[in-house]
Amino acid sequence: MTQGTPWAVVYSETGRVGLATATVEERAAVLGFEKQVAASPYTCGELYPDRVGGLYTALLSVGGRMAWTSVLYRIDEARHEVLIVAIVSGP
Repeated sequence: MTQGTPWAVVYSETGRVGLATATVEERAAVLGFEKQVAASPYTCGELYPDRVGGLYTALLSVGGRMAWTSVLYRIDEARHEVLIVAIVSGP
């Protein structure tokens, strides 16, 4: 892979369900985030301290305001791939 090559973005089963059940505004925010994370996955979120390690979380702006919508993702260096594990929305 050359420098600047976009990362592949894929969804886990849980991530696909989260995208399918998201509101229109949330879905637009997640798809916008997908473009950002494909360009630079290490700068789009914060490393989340989980037991397995390597899980990142990113709080999204939905409809122009910060919302309780987060994307959890992992970075796979070997595959040059970002796996969106879950999309979490609050009230």
